Amino acid sequence: MSAMSLPYVCIELDAQIPARTRDIHAKLQSGTRESQAKAAADTLGLAINIMVDRFLSQLLRDLGQAHPEHSLYPQALKVVDDIQGKVAHYLNWLTRFLSNSRMSVVTGHYLALMKPLVPDTPSREFLAVSLPPDMAIKARHTINALRDGSSKDVAAGIEVLVEIVDAVLVDFVYEPKRLMRFNAVVDKTLDGVIYMIKGLAFRQLRQLGQHLPIEHVPIFLDHLERFFRDQESIH
Repeated sequence: MSAMSLPYVCIELDAQIPARTRDIHAKLQSGTRESQAKAAADTLGLAINIMVDRFLSQLLRDLGQAHPEHSLYPQALKVVDDIQGKVAHYLNWLTRFLSNSRMSVVTGHYLALMKPLVPDTPSREFLAVSLPPDMAIKARHTINALRDGSSKDVAAGIEVLVEIVDAVLVDFVYEPKRLMRFNAVVDKTLDGVIYMIKGLAFRQLRQLGQHLPIEHVPIFLDHLERFFRDQESIH
C-alpha cells in the first residue's frame, strides 16, 4: 500500500541519499558546530544527478538503445552531461552559504519527501511529490490518447513530462530555497541559476518532442509511467 495519496510522481533514490540526509539531520538536531555544508551539498548533488538521470538521461538511453540508427539521442545526452556539470559548479558555489542553522530546517523537509513506497521493502525509498489532480487528469488523457493512436501530438506528451518535472522542482528546489532565507543577492543569483538550468533541460525535452518519430513514442510513454502514479496506473 502506497504511503502517498494519488496522484503523485516518484523517483527511486540511491540508498545512500536517505542515509546521508538522516545523518546530517541528526547531527544538526544535536546542535553540532561542525559544518555540514559540504556533506549537504554532496548529498544534494547526488539527488539532483539521480533526478536528471531518471527524467532525462534514462529516456535518451532507452531511445538510443532501441533505435541506435538515430544520432539525436546520443547528441542530446551530451547536453544532459553539460547540465549536470553546471549543477556541480553552482552547488560548489552554494556551499559557502549553507550554514548549519539554515540547513537544520531544510533536512527535515527533504526527509519528509523520502518515502518507502514498495510494500514490505522499506529499504527502497523514493523521492515522492504530490501532483495537482487537474495536472494528473490532463497527463492521463494525453498518455492514453498517444497510446491508443487517437493523438499523434508528441509535443503534448513531452509537455506532460515538463509539467511533472516542474512540479517536483517546487518541493525539491524552490521550497528549500525559501526555507533557507538567503539574503537578497544570493537569492536572486540562485533564481537565475535555477532558471538557466531548468531552461536548458526543458529546451532539450521540447526539442526532443519536435523530432521524436511517432513509432518511438511507446518508449517515451513507458518511461513516463515509471514515475507517474494515478488511479489508472495502479490497476
